[in-house]
This record gives sequence, C-alpha cells and structure tokens, in this order.
Amino acid sequence: MKISRLVTALTAVSMVGGCAVAKVGSPGNTDPRAGGPIPTTARSSSTAPLLPPRPRELNISDVNPCTDVLTSDQLHQLAYDLGYQSSPIAGKSDINGGPTCTYGSMSPFDQPSRKIGSVIGVSTSEGAEAWLTDPHRKAAADLHRLATVAGFPALVLPHPDVADFCAVVVDVHDGQYLQISSTPDGGAKDTKPDLYCSEAQRVSGIVLQNLMARR
Repeated sequence: MKISRLVTALTAVSMVGGCAVAKVGSPGNTDPRAGGPIPTTARSSSTAPLLPPRPRELNISDVNPCTDVLTSDQLHQLAYDLGYQSSPIAGKSDINGGPTCTYGSMSPFDQPSRKIGSVIGVSTSEGAEAWLTDPHRKAAADLHRLATVAGFPALVLPHPDVADFCAVVVDVHDGQYLQISSTPDGGAKDTKPDLYCSEAQRVSGIVLQNLMARR
C-alpha cells in the first residue's frame, strides 16, 4: 500500500461512528468525539493528579515529527518508508493544531513490508489529561490503560469501534504530549488492537529516547 493510501485510511478512521481515537492531524490520529467543533477541555474537579509524575520535563514545542524523532537506521528497522521509496507526510492536527507526520510501510527492496504504519503527533496546546477529562473523548477514556514509556506516564487508547487501530499519548510536559497512532498499511488486518498498541508503544519509546538524548 502506498503511503498516500495510509493517509486516506487513517483519515477515514476519524469518521467511523464519529468517535475515533486521536485524530492528531490531517493524516491523522483519530478522535473519540461525536463531531462538532472542538470544545474547551473540561477540568477535573479533583485536585488529585490524573497521571503519575514524570521523571523530568521534556519540552517538545520545537519538535518536527517528520525530521526530529526517528533516525535513518531506526526507520529502516521499523521498515517505514523514509530511506526506501517515499518520505513521510507532514500534516496538522485538527484537534490541537500541532504538527503530525505519517509514516507508512511499503515493500523495501531488501526486506518485506511490515504492513503497518504510524502517525507521530506533537501537542503543545493541551496536556495528556485532556484525554481523560474531555467529555467528548469519553469513549476513548473508558478504554484507556495506563502505561510507562521511557519512564514517562502514558495512556494506551484502543479505538472504541475499530479493532485495528490504537493510539498512545505520552505525558511529557505541562500542556504538552507526544502521540503515536498505529494502524494497518496494506495486507491482512489484525482483528485485535494489541499489535497496533504494541507498535505505538514501541515507536513512542524510540522517539522519547531520541528526544531525551538531545535535551
């Protein structure tokens, strides 16, 4: 599947039932909302933190998800297209306005395609807790599980309706988060989200390690 078709597939997921998980941008992470304009994020009435503490503050406000997050060697290991046949596709979130980048998995000359793709997004206009407090994202919040990615608290968000889609939101800084969404890119589709959740967590870990080493 060409990377342009992955963009189309990810964008289409955002329209399924009006409640996709994490639509971070036009190539997209999908959003579990019922449509309409983006509301102001609801705030929890509790003073208790919604997420565990971070090991450090990691400011990602100047991160370009197409150029700053994965090395050429890592892209080859993931069998994502850069370095093979096409570059990743830049986009912009229609939820938080942050930059996104879509990475597909075509068939490299020296190894088979993994038939999976990911969208990496950077949010600097809302914090990760928005995925738990925004009532329009309740469908995703109800399915979330807590995880740790490179020491940072994260939310693993399977799609409430579509089995072959999963997003991971990593809390890196006040008012900032990193988001990776993974879905099939050609070939047979898995009928459970586990593969895509694992991919999103794997990519999140690689990206965070790279960013921490430079900041």
